[in-house]
Amino acid sequence: MPVVVCRYTAQEMLRLTTYLASWPTGGVPRPWLVLMRDAPLPPPRPARFRRRALGARVLGVTEVPYLVPLRSVDSPEEGLTFRVVAQAAVRLRRDLGL
Repeated sequence: MPVVVCRYTAQEMLRLTTYLASWPTGGVPRPWLVLMRDAPLPPPRPARFRRRALGARVLGVTEVPYLVPLRSVDSPEEGLTFRVVAQAAVRLRRDLGL
């Protein structure tokens, strides 16, 4: 299953629109889209609009919230010691069907 990870910003969502426009239609399944929040704020309006517009081009969309503890860890394993990070990891795996 292809997975595309993108920061949930207006600029990155614009790049993603271009990238998905060139996604092969034969033999390759549509990707899952994982949007990474880059701030503890709502995504900008253009990014939200592009998310809705891309809905038909992807198999599904999930978001990873802004996780403050990840700014101070040296490894993914260390990050998982924080409850909020572990919960986000469980949700991501569930959403992707893993």
